[in-house]
Amino acid sequence: MKLAEDIWLGSVAARNNLIAAANYSAAFYGNAAVQSWSLGLTAPQVFWSAMARAFDDSPDNRDAAPSASPVAEAPVLSVVDPVQPETAPEPEVVDAVAAPAPEAVAEAVAEIPETDTPNPLLLDEARGGVADDLKLIKGIGAKLEAGLNEIGIYHFDQIAGLDDAGIDWLDEHLPGFKRSCARFDLVTGAGEFV
Repeated sequence: MKLAEDIWLGSVAARNNLIAAANYSAAFYGNAAVQSWSLGLTAPQVFWSAMARAFDDSPDNRDAAPSASPVAEAPVLSVVDPVQPETAPEPEVVDAVAAPAPEAVAEAVAEIPETDTPNPLLLDEARGGVADDLKLIKGIGAKLEAGLNEIGIYHFDQIAGLDDAGIDWLDEHLPGFKRSCARFDLVTGAGEFV
């Protein structure tokens, strides 16, 4: 009786895990699709149309009613007659991604706030291949300097140019930065070296 009960409890737990995974997956993909559509992205539409084409071409569905595929099929050559015709028909090209209307693009661009430079200004590498010694700023140690370099801050002027939004952004990516910035006034300290 104990073995049967263990098997039953295991199957109930497995079923609950599968249901939870399916619910999470559906919520995640649904939320991602809604967010991408609200941003005007077309990748999910392309993805789902590709998935539909793949499903339509699966062996189980080949015997079902034929569907209109946006991809033109290549001509099938006979094994008996290996000679290809000299002029093959041009495949029909179908644009799977509809371009957004120019008005929608103009509205989206108008909603982007205009700034001269992004804050914080992040670099892929130090200018001239040499980074400033950020540890000279009171409150920045080796660990914080390594974190700043990893994010893309290598020079004093990058820290000196931070505003409140930039400090908040850095605090999200380097927890504790805002506290250090307030305690040691890193922006003013960096400004002394600029």
